[in-house]
Amino acid sequence: MSMPSSSWTTDLFGEHAADARRRVGQGLRNMQANAQAAQEQAASRTTRVYGTSRYENQYERLQDELMKVPGARAVKPFGFSYELMLIGNGLLYPFRYSKTKSDVRSARIPSQSRLVQELFTFAPTPKHIQDPFDLDFGPAVPIAEPRGALATVPEGTQLVLVPFACNASELLEAYWGIAALGMNRQLEWATDPEPLHLPQEVTSYTLRPISIPSQVTAHTGFAEGIEPTLTLSSRAASDQALHVPVQTEAEPIEDQSSEDDATHQA
Repeated sequence: MSMPSSSWTTDLFGEHAADARRRVGQGLRNMQANAQAAQEQAASRTTRVYGTSRYENQYERLQDELMKVPGARAVKPFGFSYELMLIGNGLLYPFRYSKTKSDVRSARIPSQSRLVQELFTFAPTPKHIQDPFDLDFGPAVPIAEPRGALATVPEGTQLVLVPFACNASELLEAYWGIAALGMNRQLEWATDPEPLHLPQEVTSYTLRPISIPSQVTAHTGFAEGIEPTLTLSSRAASDQALHVPVQTEAEPIEDQSSEDDATHQA
């Protein structure tokens, strides 16, 4: 489904704006399909598996798609497990804003973590900056300097939000646009949040089927199995002469490595 590119997308992504837009929608479709497959395979009564898989796939499946855009670059924020995609001057940040269809203009960022604070240094300045003596608008938005790879992105980079609504049953809607972070995690949209086309076709499955080892079916009972071979060894002559007690198990060997050693490998 072809949609005309708006001016802000052309400014940020250049000639790749339409391709990037299409691939974001495809990445979200692949995200949903993989998360649902994980939930189905787990056969769990809760949707925790879906939620965990969806969160991981919202970054990794978008990266799979967007890495195919010429000039695309993966950027790993400091202390974050996943990479965000930088295309031209646009840094994309996907997040779920709702489990049901709702007005994206009233969407809030799920959390105001250090990562979110760093990302919004690439966003417009919010309209309202709280005065130290102004107690009517809730806590002020903290300011954090970008660290890690975020500190290396080109000057002029802008944060592009990709809010989407979904649940374990379906992917409902998705948008992208530019917004400032206002009070109480409220988004102040600087552009119209544009709907993204969500294709029905899935182009990337990452789930692997469970492999069950083949079972031996030649014997129907314990008594019909193959008799195991019992290996006996004689005691040393010195042990017999000194009447050393028989040991049926080897002496335990003390583990010389600590948990700290195991978790701090170079």
